[in-house]
Amino acid sequence: MSRSDIEASNDIFARGMAEGDAAAVASLYAPDARLLPPGSEALTGPAIETFWKEMLSSGVSGGSLSTLSVEELGDTAIEEGQYEIQAGGAVVDTGKYVVVHRRQPDGSWKYGVDIWNSSRPPTAPPPE
Repeated sequence: MSRSDIEASNDIFARGMAEGDAAAVASLYAPDARLLPPGSEALTGPAIETFWKEMLSSGVSGGSLSTLSVEELGDTAIEEGQYEIQAGGAVVDTGKYVVVHRRQPDGSWKYGVDIWNSSRPPTAPPPE
């Protein structure tokens, strides 16, 4: 997997986020992929696109991924990076992520496992 392959995937992610296109974001995932978002159980299959639809309908208006390192191991590549999420023109979250990319039977690369967490401190629960 080349750095340009990852940059192309990152561009699809950013474009999908900016255009509110959950299907485009979900297209990055392999059919057997696992999405491991914060505060949720692991998601697979159609639940991945549903997650991104809900994220985008919550007011998220953009996002970007910045690759820090890639380690390729045959048909698997491990990407570590930083992300940024925007809503209403403001940055609402920043953090770090790891994506395990897997080569598909057609030779393309798709997300096999996607996990991230915020670098921002947790918000305090509302007072009772």
